[in-house]
Amino acid sequence: MSRRLLPVLILISLVAAGCREPAGLHRVAMPVGEFTLVGDDGNEFRLSSLRGRPVLLFFGYTHCPDACPTMMSKVAISYRLAGEKATVVPTLFVSVDPRDTPPLLKQYVSYYGAVPARGLTGTKAQIDAVVRQFGASYEIRDTGSAAGPMVDHTIRLYLIDGEGNVAAFFDSIAAPETIAKELKAKL
Repeated sequence: MSRRLLPVLILISLVAAGCREPAGLHRVAMPVGEFTLVGDDGNEFRLSSLRGRPVLLFFGYTHCPDACPTMMSKVAISYRLAGEKATVVPTLFVSVDPRDTPPLLKQYVSYYGAVPARGLTGTKAQIDAVVRQFGASYEIRDTGSAAGPMVDHTIRLYLIDGEGNVAAFFDSIAAPETIAKELKAKL
């Protein structure tokens, strides 16, 4: 390799590295469509009721020992970093665990007070349909434990734009600053 070519290749590599998305952020353009679930108030909830504003959505369950509390805490930090205007962006916590009732979901999401969150549940068929819409997955495993089954699930936070399309998703390594920046950009 020519000595003159090496600095050019290094420069190209540095520029390319600077153009990457922040860790954990994945920009997409994926239409979601409508879905209907049961809200933590016991009433029917339709995604279309939030058209015109961005929404965050996360699949999880209230008995989750680690991933869900970690992501919800990260979301709470993100809202604080994004500022007061971000409180118009609701977070939808869609439970994939049949043990999660509307009152239990309401209690769970209220623990993260900085997050304007709604817990959502439904029949297995309803939940499965929403999970498929987002390209997510979950599996309920009986562990034989007195604590009940474990639920393996996709750990992603989806950012839905005002038109109902997934504009981006954040995986578990996304920093709260990255999430906050994307929230601000959608306001």
